[in-house]
Amino acid sequence: MSTTTTLTPKGSVGRPRLYDEETVLESLTSLFWRQGYTQTSMADIVEASGVHKPSLYRTFGSKEELFATVLRRYLAERIAMFAATIGSAGEGVAAVHAFLEAFEADAVSERGRDGCLMVMASNELRGQLPGYDFATDYRRQMREQLGVLVSRATDPADEQLVGSRADLLTTCLLGVQVILRSGADADDVHRYLAALHDTVDTW
Repeated sequence: MSTTTTLTPKGSVGRPRLYDEETVLESLTSLFWRQGYTQTSMADIVEASGVHKPSLYRTFGSKEELFATVLRRYLAERIAMFAATIGSAGEGVAAVHAFLEAFEADAVSERGRDGCLMVMASNELRGQLPGYDFATDYRRQMREQLGVLVSRATDPADEQLVGSRADLLTTCLLGVQVILRSGADADDVHRYLAALHDTVDTW
């Protein structure tokens, strides 16, 4: 849901500043995704958001806190996408194949070609921001969703096997996201995922 933030500087009078917080975060997500955290200055953030620096600080805090907000928002959207895809994938091994096909389609799309913002930030910042271990959060939520998927193709009573297969999918899909950022083309992505499909066929 879009949120309009009203800002009134302390000690000031007159009209408050209005802007749409979701629109700002969407713009800044694209900026950080394109440039990375370190290479993005506050001047870049002000220009991309169209919001003055004092207003940004009042709403989001420091640059680190702002980036944490961007990552939490991105992660929520990505996990929701995973859940929706898994929810419509069907049952059995066919469900895993359907999910992998959807993952590949997204990976080679225009937006997907930049890889995953969470993975990119993990490589750059070692997965840590003050107060937010975002890399661990991402892996945990991703594995939980993939565990739901795997349980449809595995005896759910065999928790060890479900866990091992969820770990395998998590590791492989994170790896695909890394190579996407490094410039792998669609044929590369297809080849790597085809190998994963072959493995799933043995389940």
